Amino acid sequence: MNLRAPEVKYEANGLSSMKETRPGTFQERPHSHNEIELLLIERGQGTWQMSGKMVALKAGSLVVFWAVRPHQLLKSSDNLVLHWLTMPLTVFVEWRLPENFTKLLLAGGVFVEPDKAMFPFDRHSLENWHRDLLDPDRERQRLALLEIEARLRRMALSFHDEKAPNSKEAPSAGTFNHHYFDKISQIADFVSKNFSQPMPVVDIAKHINMHPASATKLFKKICGMSLMQYITQHRIFHAQRLLMSTDMKIVDVALDSGYQSASRFYAAFKEYCGQSPQEYRQSVRRRAVTPAK
Repeated sequence: MNLRAPEVKYEANGLSSMKETRPGTFQERPHSHNEIELLLIERGQGTWQMSGKMVALKAGSLVVFWAVRPHQLLKSSDNLVLHWLTMPLTVFVEWRLPENFTKLLLAGGVFVEPDKAMFPFDRHSLENWHRDLLDPDRERQRLALLEIEARLRRMALSFHDEKAPNSKEAPSAGTFNHHYFDKISQIADFVSKNFSQPMPVVDIAKHINMHPASATKLFKKICGMSLMQYITQHRIFHAQRLLMSTDMKIVDVALDSGYQSASRFYAAFKEYCGQSPQEYRQSVRRRAVTPAK
């Protein structure tokens, strides 16, 4: 009997966060999204599949990984309480965190905070970030990002002090090539500044002084998706932020996000988010962060 691999749901979360309580779960559908994800377990325990590895997490665990690779919660205890936060790759790259930490993360590394004494601080921080990122006040959002960056820098430092990842789990040497990573950073920066304009791959390749075919192959190899997928997702992330924090008309959101027609925007948004722009806006505004006890 031939068993088919489970279909992977491709999502677009952008800059967002939430606290959730889940019942006992077994084998949820694998999903993927192009953001760096922070996951904190407040209560209970669960087993995830991340980057092809089985990762068991229990209360007090803080984990960070690049969620572009399919991952899923395989099983969990009853009333699992978790916090999650996602940030676009462009934001993460612009922070220029320690190089070894960044490269390993983009190559599929899954990092778990080794210092369990950090748990009360992390729980308090995530509660604040949930509120700040949903607040229309741009200054609160900016402060949240500064704090998230600082937390990841501290996490990167702790791993530098501990030890390097097991060599058997480390990616191939080509992935660590500084030249390649610099090209990916240039692409991310170019897309973040120009996504609202027409952006053929040939223009991106010209900007980073590479042949279009080589740039496409490099990006696919390191990031696990095509350049056009990445551009589309960046536009969707921007649209999500506008839908969440403004009252702009949908057609204006589409134009501001790089779409020349509302119909193309609707189709792309529905494909990546599983709901229409109106439905997304309504669901976000109904969403309430569980208050801390």
